[in-house]
Amino acid sequence: MKADRLLEEIKLKTDIVDIISEYVQLKKAGQNYKGLCPFHSEKTPSFMVSPSKQIFHCFGCGTGGDAVSFIIKYENISFSEAIKLLSKKAGIELSGFRLDKEASKKRETIIQVLKESLNFFRENLTESKSAQEYLNKRGIDKTTIESFHAGYAPMEWDVLFKYLKGMGYSDSVIKDAGLVTFDERGYRDVFRGRVIFPIFNLQNNVIAFGGRVMDDSQPKYLNSPETEVFKKGETLFALNLAKEEIRKKDYAIIVEGYLDTIICHQYGFKNTVAPLGTALTPGHLQKLKRLTQKVVLVFDGDDAGVSAARRSLSILYENDFRAKVLLLPEGEDPDSFLRKNDSHSFRTILHKAKSATDFLFSVSKGDRIDTVREALGIIASIKDLIIADELLCELADRSRINESALRGELKKIKTKVPMHRDVEGLRIGRTAMNREEYLLLSTIINFPEKADDVLSRLNIEDLRDETIKSLFKKIRALANKLNIRSLLDKTDNAERALITELSLKPSFDLEHVDRNIEDCFKKLIQRSLYERIRLAEESGDLNLLNSLLLEKKRLIKVVPA
Repeated sequence: MKADRLLEEIKLKTDIVDIISEYVQLKKAGQNYKGLCPFHSEKTPSFMVSPSKQIFHCFGCGTGGDAVSFIIKYENISFSEAIKLLSKKAGIELSGFRLDKEASKKRETIIQVLKESLNFFRENLTESKSAQEYLNKRGIDKTTIESFHAGYAPMEWDVLFKYLKGMGYSDSVIKDAGLVTFDERGYRDVFRGRVIFPIFNLQNNVIAFGGRVMDDSQPKYLNSPETEVFKKGETLFALNLAKEEIRKKDYAIIVEGYLDTIICHQYGFKNTVAPLGTALTPGHLQKLKRLTQKVVLVFDGDDAGVSAARRSLSILYENDFRAKVLLLPEGEDPDSFLRKNDSHSFRTILHKAKSATDFLFSVSKGDRIDTVREALGIIASIKDLIIADELLCELADRSRINESALRGELKKIKTKVPMHRDVEGLRIGRTAMNREEYLLLSTIINFPEKADDVLSRLNIEDLRDETIKSLFKKIRALANKLNIRSLLDKTDNAERALITELSLKPSFDLEHVDRNIEDCFKKLIQRSLYERIRLAEESGDLNLLNSLLLEKKRLIKVVPA
């Protein structure tokens, strides 16, 4: 069975309301269903599901799509894995699905080559005295080495590449796994002369590696590049090992590096994780939110640590986490502090972690008002009203400023603070310059039978909005096969979100479709004329300019400016 046929059969045999109801509590709302969005925190439902159109859209974060895209995003799995899951729900046999097997096989092959690479690195650690001595010097015991599957990458140019080639893996698979780079000298290993720490997903599959040099050379840390199975902005180091302890304790400790994480685990703080050389992202927190919404940030006490804590607090509160901050003494990180002291000492200072407001006041180098404004900026981004109110009351006590004055200032700030959007759900601004483009797209999405009329009169290359331009090209390519389902199958996340939003909330009067189309084209003609006038003025062509100005006068009688 071909992929498009299988996809169509799945959509015929499944209902999006039934599928999403397994994950979200939905309630009837007119012809549609409504619930709390699973992709961002909200108190008022803005997540809509349409049984007639078999689509969903969140008007809070902008995410939208069909049943397949919902499963991909919610379960954080690949397209082929989502197809397998939905096929099982629909009772469809997959034995003849060649493309699904091919897509799955590539992902599985990458996972397998990474697993073989891990075996290679671990075996090399047993043969490298220098790597063993380095780990011993860093205070990492044998039990921890085993639990974190530490290894060693030899210094040779392409020893891993040759090893994997000898096992029958192709150049392209090894490169796709992020293990080698290629230049005029040929293939060379990404990791050479480094202690290796594998990075696992929540299913305990190795998906990438981190490498640490054993001297003072740079870069000190090196991560695998992003691949089909590894996204830095969605992966927290050691979350696979920490997840049960995080659930049990109902909070996570977030530190900055591999060794900090490893030593924290070794000393009993097994709810510790770390981002992989990046700042915290909504993708990290989406994974963490399934386990807890409480975090203690443990960072170095230097300027870099303070800056990292400030950035992290903002993103944590934007995503409805409650956070505290522990800044370690100058020159210390969790690794060095624990090795110099002990678990009891670390636990003692952990209990003294500061709230957001106390932290900001403790590190402020400006005056009190500057600190208050910074704290209000964080509070303004919080969607959970209870958390926001709690912080505001705390700020009033800490700053000795009247609470009503703070609330007034907060109200002003909120009008200026843009609502946080998930990257995949970013909305595209409907400015006056491209409003007609949206209206015409909305018309075709809701009335596919109008597509021929619109496309015959529309110069797609003149469109200003790149997302809309791309969608019109895809609509034109589909021709008489156009419907919402077929269009969604051809789109990326931003396009999909726009389609579902316009489908569930049309941007025009449904009772006067033809009049809307005519009005849009009149406005587009006017826009084109104004652009030609501007170009004539710039070029100094007076004859052309006079001709265009006469045309403008005639047009204004038809379409008032």
